[in-house]
Amino acid sequence: MSPYSPIAAIYQVLQHVQATAQTNASIFRKNEAATRAALIDPVLRALGWDTANVQMVEPEKTLSNELRIDYLLSDPTGKPWVVVEAKCLDSSLDKYGYVGKILGYALTLNVQTVCITDGITWHLHTHLQQGKSEPVVFSLSEDDLLPAANELIRWLDAAQSGHEISIPQPAKAAALTSHAPVTTPSKIAKPAAKPLQKPKKLKSEAADFIEVSRLKSLDLPAGQKPRLLRLPNGNVKPITTWKAILLEVCGLVLKTNPNLSIPFPDKAGKKSFLFSAKKPASGSSTLVTYQNQPVFIYTNYSAAACIANALYALQQLPSDQNTTTLAVSF
Repeated sequence: MSPYSPIAAIYQVLQHVQATAQTNASIFRKNEAATRAALIDPVLRALGWDTANVQMVEPEKTLSNELRIDYLLSDPTGKPWVVVEAKCLDSSLDKYGYVGKILGYALTLNVQTVCITDGITWHLHTHLQQGKSEPVVFSLSEDDLLPAANELIRWLDAAQSGHEISIPQPAKAAALTSHAPVTTPSKIAKPAAKPLQKPKKLKSEAADFIEVSRLKSLDLPAGQKPRLLRLPNGNVKPITTWKAILLEVCGLVLKTNPNLSIPFPDKAGKKSFLFSAKKPASGSSTLVTYQNQPVFIYTNYSAAACIANALYALQQLPSDQNTTTLAVSF
């Protein structure tokens, strides 16, 4: 018997989806239902999701009067696991108002992953409960579909949610693009979901740290970038930018202080907020979560302002988290 390879199976389906999208692009650009049926459903089925089982894949899940999500994927206990939103082929997948609303509702469901796709381009927003916001982006339009296959298995494999999956016959892998799922009596034992790896603490003894509050008085070379950041709770994080210092400090404050008033003004305290529930009208910001609600950390600062606001934010850090000084190593 030929060995079964999940990568090979999903790869064949992606090739079929790619060809279908090229042949019928004019239809998929105007018809979301067709996009779902021909481009998205086959991928979900190839990943072990039975799109005909509404307890496993619930379509058109109503969350409020103003929002219905296209697919809610649930684990064997019925707990929401992934939200998948579909758009017509070649649609914009990163409109702030639309994405922000989807992510906000996903947080209320305690879902870790949200996928937004037009059937070819996929945006995966992952680890939402940990405050991540930058999507993993990949496309099925590439000549090499292996990276896309790997990402889909990594984030959307039904077995990772606890479902048992059937082994498709290699010769019939393309049949996964039909509405009927391919099954055989053999089963793959469900693998244990890999736990999120906690960042390893780096030993501060291995590096020379300088207190961040002293940086103004130091004559640093032009273009000098930090390499490590020691947070006040003793955790050491690898960093490469000054903005990362601000984000790490703000993340620690949001994680440990449940009593912040949002919006929270920045050090200037005039027109801009360091933390706000609404995306700033201009300038860069990073979306995180606070008390299960989306919050934006404003980051449109110079290096000096990033440092100043990081030190300012530290004033909101609980005393039990403030056991050492904020310091960097180069």
